[in-house]
Amino acid sequence: MKSNRVIAAMISAVLLSGTSAYAQTCRRSSWNPELYSFYGEKGTIVKKLANLPAKLSEHRVFLQVTQGDSSANIKLYEQQENGTFTVTEWSTKQTSRLLADIDKAIIANKGVNCVGEQVKAILDKQLHAGKVSKEVPAPASPEAAFAHSVNQARGEFIKSAVIILC
Repeated sequence: MKSNRVIAAMISAVLLSGTSAYAQTCRRSSWNPELYSFYGEKGTIVKKLANLPAKLSEHRVFLQVTQGDSSANIKLYEQQENGTFTVTEWSTKQTSRLLADIDKAIIANKGVNCVGEQVKAILDKQLHAGKVSKEVPAPASPEAAFAHSVNQARGEFIKSAVIILC
């Protein structure tokens, strides 16, 4: 009986504090987002993406922005509680303003709020509703997650940026 009270007290403390392990990880990562940006030939970019020092399954939200000759592809990855991802995808003509606004939001946030949610709000505001794919398995590697957008970009000289948010 005593152990049941202890367990109930522990559960109540977690619920009342509102700081799950998931939220704490998000806060830590929001203080230290990462940006990787590559320009050039597709094959070279894919090789560089393969060497990113990030285990994507350990992150809740990350983003890829790939700019080709006349269009861009944006993919927002959001990890769900069951370990799968929801991937929202947009197409647009130009990404320079979008990337500048994301950079501004990350700096203004200073790790206080969930940086993934801050960036998601920018995407929703500027790009509106995107194409949503649910229950996507966690990517096996950064190359597996990001190579397709690079290979599909138009042109020989492209740019691809990956932002690990939280």
